[in-house]
Amino acid sequence: MEIEETARLLEELRRLLADEAREGLPELLAGTHPADLAPALRELPLADQVTLLRFLPREQAGAVLYEMDDQTRLTLVEALDQGEVSQILDRMPPDEAADVVETLPDEQASRILDLMPSRESSEIQDLLQYGESTAGGIMTPEFVAVHEDMTVGQALDHLRKSATAEGIFYVYVVDDHDHLVGVVPLRRLITADPATPVHAIRRTDVISVSAETDQEEVAQLVTKHNLMAVPVVSRENRLLGTITVDDVIDVIHEEATEDIHKLAGVAGDETIFDPAGKAVRRRLFWLFVNLPTAILASLVVGLFEPSIQAVAMLAVFMPIVAGMGGNAGIQTFTVIVRAIALGDLTLANTRKVLLREALIGLVNGIGTGLVAGLIAYLWKGSPLLGLILGLAMITNMLVAALAGTLIPVALKRLRVDPAVATGVIVTTFTDCSGFLSFLGLATLLLRFLQ
Repeated sequence: MEIEETARLLEELRRLLADEAREGLPELLAGTHPADLAPALRELPLADQVTLLRFLPREQAGAVLYEMDDQTRLTLVEALDQGEVSQILDRMPPDEAADVVETLPDEQASRILDLMPSRESSEIQDLLQYGESTAGGIMTPEFVAVHEDMTVGQALDHLRKSATAEGIFYVYVVDDHDHLVGVVPLRRLITADPATPVHAIRRTDVISVSAETDQEEVAQLVTKHNLMAVPVVSRENRLLGTITVDDVIDVIHEEATEDIHKLAGVAGDETIFDPAGKAVRRRLFWLFVNLPTAILASLVVGLFEPSIQAVAMLAVFMPIVAGMGGNAGIQTFTVIVRAIALGDLTLANTRKVLLREALIGLVNGIGTGLVAGLIAYLWKGSPLLGLILGLAMITNMLVAALAGTLIPVALKRLRVDPAVATGVIVTTFTDCSGFLSFLGLATLLLRFLQ
């Protein structure tokens, strides 16, 4: 929902809440999508949030709760009666209910689960056993499976009787031991002759994932093969659940956000709604990590302190070389880290990509070096200074391209998340290389500059 539409919805909610009769409120809530309602509720006082959530049917209340950010949801759940929360969770899809429970304090989550019907509570607890970022953690145990010996007619009867909150895209085929032995697209099942055995129309080349598979790998698999859902199996190939395309979209959004945050040295799950104290603790750690690299760059500059004292105008152009190299490094490693995350960059094409980035760095270095050198000449009237600055720019741009490519690849090989550590290392390389090339050339030609 656009900001203007959210503002209008918020204004309407406030108007209806101010009216004691509150006529029209149920109708407005029923006609508003949970994803649109959640950001509007977040801007209301807590008492009004509780009031509105109680106006909603349990299914819609659960959907709104799921769409909220963690901090707002936690505050709202604490304000509700635990019996109310358990009833709301009871009407939610198990995977979404598990996501909500996972954000609650352990003691509170345990009490709420105890109030739920045993079957639903057990489903949620089973999902919570899997890692948060694994296929098991995002799957739903609600799926439709038929026995391989059924006919198409029997399978369709079973399908009609199977109540599930999830969209049905495929019907999975299992044997006597619930092992996954095939899949039938829903359309193919509907159009087949009712007397045809299911095993005659099934596809045996089922693309599946284990419960321990990383969610990012699942998203890549679904994207690559254009799947609407993917089954999750145990080590014995027993069908445990499915991951639908809407879950995959959430994963892609989450992983992309996490990578962007990590590239900037911010916690992957930080949002603008987190308390300031929590954000300070997380960000301060990475600032302290960056501090030694800044000191290292200063040490490089310190090696050329006599040169800077002799030709003070060198200090004017130092930030240009380091800054442009840093910007080029960010461009390169952003593309490379994303390519690694998508599986596009492999050992087979690393050399080709490296040569491509080196060529880009060289051409960009020549272009920016010519312009920067011309500016230095016009500004200070020294053609030699312009030449030194241009050569330093070319050198640093090339270093930025090489470092921005090789460092993420090396970190991936060492099983370190490239999104976390690449920025700090590449920036160190470009700062030190920039100062070293510019001040080093200036020192070699110092007597001519003077």
